[in-house]
Amino acid sequence: MSTLRQFGLSFLLLFGLISSAFAQAPETGWITNFNHLPVKVNLQLTGQAEQNTVNGILNVSLASGWKTYWRSPGEGGVAPTFDWTTQSTNISDVNWSWPTPKRYPVLGVETVGYKDQIHFPMQISVTDPSQISRLKGTLTLASCTTICVLTDYEINLTFDPQQLSINDDVAFAYAQAVSSVPILVEQSAIEAQKNNANITEIKSVWDQQNQQVVVQLSHQLDWQQPDLFIDSSEATLENVFFSKPVIEVVGKQLTATFEATSWGGEVDLTAAQVNITVVDTDIAVEIATSLGNQAITTAGESIFSIFLIALLGGLILNIMPCVLPVLGMKLSSVLGVDGTQRAQVRKQFIASSIGIISSFWLLALFLLILKFSGEALGWGIQFQNPYFIGFMVVVTALFTVNMLGLFEIQLPSSMQTWLATKGGHNYLGHYLQGMFATLLATPCSAPFLGTAVAFALGASSWQLFAVFTALGIGMALPWLLIAVFPSIATFMPKPGKWMGTVKLIFALLILLTCLWLISLLSSFIGIIYTAIIAVLMIIIFAILIWKKHGKRVFLVSLLSLLVVVSLALVTNHFTAKHGVDPLHDETQWVPLDAKVIKQEVAKGHVVFVDVTAKWCVTCKANKIGVLLQDPVSSELQKQDVVAMSGDWTVRSDDVTAYLQSFGRYGVPFNIVYGPGAPNGIELSTILNSDDVIKAIEQAKGQ
Repeated sequence: MSTLRQFGLSFLLLFGLISSAFAQAPETGWITNFNHLPVKVNLQLTGQAEQNTVNGILNVSLASGWKTYWRSPGEGGVAPTFDWTTQSTNISDVNWSWPTPKRYPVLGVETVGYKDQIHFPMQISVTDPSQISRLKGTLTLASCTTICVLTDYEINLTFDPQQLSINDDVAFAYAQAVSSVPILVEQSAIEAQKNNANITEIKSVWDQQNQQVVVQLSHQLDWQQPDLFIDSSEATLENVFFSKPVIEVVGKQLTATFEATSWGGEVDLTAAQVNITVVDTDIAVEIATSLGNQAITTAGESIFSIFLIALLGGLILNIMPCVLPVLGMKLSSVLGVDGTQRAQVRKQFIASSIGIISSFWLLALFLLILKFSGEALGWGIQFQNPYFIGFMVVVTALFTVNMLGLFEIQLPSSMQTWLATKGGHNYLGHYLQGMFATLLATPCSAPFLGTAVAFALGASSWQLFAVFTALGIGMALPWLLIAVFPSIATFMPKPGKWMGTVKLIFALLILLTCLWLISLLSSFIGIIYTAIIAVLMIIIFAILIWKKHGKRVFLVSLLSLLVVVSLALVTNHFTAKHGVDPLHDETQWVPLDAKVIKQEVAKGHVVFVDVTAKWCVTCKANKIGVLLQDPVSSELQKQDVVAMSGDWTVRSDDVTAYLQSFGRYGVPFNIVYGPGAPNGIELSTILNSDDVIKAIEQAKGQ
């Protein structure tokens, strides 16, 4: 009996010891390999468990002078690996986190890694928390001084996920190890300027010609001793090595340039997904992003040249068809001016110029708010909003009926008296005309405009306002010219009955603009409702004209409208070349898809991409004048050519991301891919047939 009692007590004691061992946070103890004693490793569990995950810490101790490597070791070295999948039990995943590394150049070879003591946080996921778990596998670790040794360490750790108790010392060491890991910052958080690292902007591009990656970062604080690391999990980048970056800091903007090399020769990293680790005295963040191919310039060397480009781009907007109706309105305001009233002409045109510039400031403020909120940015994106289009319809309709004399906007008598005593001459109206001209200019993209807007949307806040100020001044230059030299107005014919006819023509131009704006609503409310609104608008205008001006003016207006429609039909007939109808698109367009582009190019096909929008007047001109005409139309219909369309009429995150990958923030945008141009050949804003055909032939690689 006593023997049985002793056996029972011994069994209970043994069971208690086993249970106690499982209850404690287990560890492997220090593991060494007798073939390489300068390195030893130890895996400890903190005892902390959340759902099916147990926290642990892998400690690596290196003797003086030895180092091991980061997940991307640089040009020399081998990253540590842990093969646990085949021998472990009840383990579904092991997440290995990497502390911030340092650079260790050896004989001109740049390596990245660690020395002395390294603590790698690990999160071990178990399949069934109620079952005993066993983490078993081989840790392969490279360590180097002037020689390098590749050593295996056998990890074997058994634990019960539900019977762990917290080891305070290990938990504290784990927390310290986690704090040494760069914080993952989402791209959207940077765009919204809401991240703990205070990084306000990042741009990363691939320079194919120079085989370089250029990264530009803006920070709310001053940079101290920054360093950047690039790596990627993509298989295509496995044998690509990035040099130590050349870093240039201008104020709060940092530009880092990496040389990319590979044993296989030149590489193409366009649109590659990379991780950029940024380290400074108060920063350790990791940003996952994709490489674009737009040019990056530093603030100091580019703002002056961009300012000049913006001036030219704004000036060209005056001859775009979007602004033509408003120029007609402005011209009509000059027709009744006597040659002696130069001071009045000067003030009126200055008021309109101020309206243009202040409208560009409002656009800049609008885009800045979107930038801070993380929304999509782009030139003309307000036309993706049906409420804005509706507002513009109302404004153009009011301008039309006002020019036709159907009603007059009367201010309160007290305000009229104040304006008269101040010599105002209704300068508010001229100011609003300038603002209105700017709003109508936004659906148009002109040469130089895209470059200026792309720089502004990717620059700091003050640079954005500077560029948009230059755009406003450029667009206002003709108006300012008349303000400085009001005698230009004296070259206008003397007032007479003909002025009524001219005003009627200008009013019809604005009416056509109004109807065009109504047509844009079809993408939001459908064609039927859009047609109903247009017909009602025309009927209302017809009734108002009949009542105000009588039958004669009504017939003249109707005849003018019929003439415009007839001219359009005649143009459609006589511009048809080789049986191609310029208003009928026979090309089979497929939706824009960046993945499909690579697949088609791999098949040897040419891909022509047209990013467009229904509200973009320049896009319409390109389509009718080039894309629907031979020889381009016939070329796009060939079997080895894929025509791909990105519709930006309504907001599309995919199309916006595609545009911004090329540094573009507006439409139209056209690019041609092919075996001879896998990275694409970008075309000018305003297309011509020769350039398109030349790009297609070059893309074919013939």
